[in-house]
Order: sequence, then structure tokens, then C-alpha cells
Amino acid sequence: MIDEFSIPLLAICEPKTSPCNIHLIGARLKMQCWLVNSHGSIWVFFQKSFTCACVGESAQHLSLKVTSQLLPSPVYVSFVHAKSTEQERTLLWNNLLAENPSDCPWMVLGDFNAIVSTDEKMGGLPFRVDEGMELRTFMSLAGVFDAGFSGSSFTWCNNRGGLARIWKRLDRVLVNQSTSALGVSFMVQHLAREPSDHSPLLLSTSTRLDNKPKPFRFLNIWMMRPEFLDVIRSSWAVPCSGRPLQRLATKLRSVKRAVKLWSREVFGNIFDAVKQAEEAVEVAENAFINEPSQPHWLSLQETRAILKNSLVREEVFWKQKSRIKWLKDGDTNSKYFHSVVAERRAKSIIHRIKND
Repeated sequence: MIDEFSIPLLAICEPKTSPCNIHLIGARLKMQCWLVNSHGSIWVFFQKSFTCACVGESAQHLSLKVTSQLLPSPVYVSFVHAKSTEQERTLLWNNLLAENPSDCPWMVLGDFNAIVSTDEKMGGLPFRVDEGMELRTFMSLAGVFDAGFSGSSFTWCNNRGGLARIWKRLDRVLVNQSTSALGVSFMVQHLAREPSDHSPLLLSTSTRLDNKPKPFRFLNIWMMRPEFLDVIRSSWAVPCSGRPLQRLATKLRSVKRAVKLWSREVFGNIFDAVKQAEEAVEVAENAFINEPSQPHWLSLQETRAILKNSLVREEVFWKQKSRIKWLKDGDTNSKYFHSVVAERRAKSIIHRIKND
């Protein structure tokens, strides 16, 4: 498998052999370096093209800071081999939350011994809603989401016969928002289980082609300006010749060009506008603190108003982008909207194309 997929980094959970044999196994795997947690339950092998430093570990996980020329920046990776009871796993979730690298790219992957929904189980007792709360709660607190997958819907089977057979998706890859912003697409594939009861997870990367032409999309923030409809009317009224469908296509292109130009002039980059407004508020606050005069107070109020409007525009943009409609208007939900967009983008990745 290592030769077939040219794997430069490999993690093994529950190797069922003594760590004393790790040198021998590393040589057989043609790996140059390795790390193991103190309990010997998680082994990580890697080539010299990777630099891995341990940043945390327990009986159920091993967290590494991974650096490589193949990655645009260091990525924190937590390899997980969760215990079979919810009480034991609570310690794992707490350890992982304590090691959360905040705004740095972070991946949590391995055997979680937990599922989140009814479609992740087949056979045995029916799925209970409270059964999925444990992992969902951790994902929410940690700010991570499922990276998606291709292959079989389940990664574990008890290998029993008849009605006693149970399948579950116990193994997965979770990523945070910073990982999805790396400019690299991560694809997860569930490989064949034999002879193990767990499916190996193959994680591969590819560079996203973000320089492709972007489609024209209507932005709800445009409706915040009363002159928006006038821009459409004036561009649509420009006469053109040709057949009816040709005239329609010409008018639509004309409206698109006019709206894009108008949006660039009126709104500019809404994210840069927020940063500039925040800086202006800071300058105005310092000026008022140093000299609490009426002109400085009016200037501070003016910059605060501009910042408020900029934040409203940013939130309207992210709300539309995330397609979330149930949150109350005016709430500061930009970070939540951003995370929803990142999760949708990760789920939209085509992990594999099957040729029938």
C-alpha cells in the first residue's frame, strides 16, 4: 500500500506489538523517521521530507506539528485512537481542546469510536440521537468539521454473521477553518478493510486552482444602496442590435459589467473596508483620549458609524454565502458564517470519480 500510493507519512493505531519493534517495522515500511506516544498505542512513521515535533500526547492521542515543503505552512495534526466508553473518551476530548492551536491549521484524524448520525451505522440497535451528541459537542467546541470522504460509507465492522453484523463509520478526518484556507484540497478515501476490522484512511492533497474565472453572482449587499436599480435601468436601456436572444445576451452582459464596476467603486473590498474602519476608530479613540475635545468626539462617533456599516455589509455577505437564514439579523455571526462556508466548500470537493 505504501508503494502503491507513495505514502510519505503513515499513522498506525493499536499496532498490537511492542514499541521495541518499531525500528524493525519502520525499516520494513521503508520509513526513515518515527514517533510513538508513551502508551505505545499510536505510531507515526514519516520520511525526511517531513519534520514532525510532538506537541501533546496521551493514551488516546498523539499531536504533532508537521512541517513540509509539500505544505504552504505548518499543520498541527492530532492522531486519535479513542477508548470504547464515553467516560474514557471525555478525557480525550479535554486533552484535544487544551491543545487546540487556535488560528493555526489543525487536523484531527483516526478512530474516534463514536458516530454522529443514523447514516453512520447499519445493524445492531437503532441509532439514538444522544449517541451523536458526544462527538458533535467536541466538534463544536473545537471548531472543526468533517473533511468528507469517498469509498465505503462505513469504516468498521464487527465481522460477525447475519443479524449480529454491525457497520459503523468510526474513523474520520476533522479539520478547522484555518486548514480549509491553506489553498490545498484534502481528499479522504476509505480503503478496503481486509484483513482488519477498520478501513485505512488515505489522506491526499492537491493544490486548489483558485485562479479560474469566477462566476457572476448577485450580492444582497447591493440592495442596501438606493441607486442600485438605477444602475441596472441605465445599462439595460442602452440600445443594441441583433436577434431577440442576441439582444438579450448583450443586455445581460452590459448589466453585468455595469454592476461589477459600480460595486467596485461603491463597496470596494468589504473586508479591507472593515480593517480600515477599525484602524480609523483606533486612531480617533487615541486622539480623543489625548485631547477630549468636541471635534475629536464627533470624529470618533463618525468613525464608529462607518465601522458599524462596514461590519453590517460584511455580515450580510457571509450570511448570503453560508445560506444560513435562521439566525437573527444584526447578530455578530460573521465567524460562524465563515465556518459554515468553509465546511460547505470542503464537502463540495470531489474526492474520487468512479468509472463504471
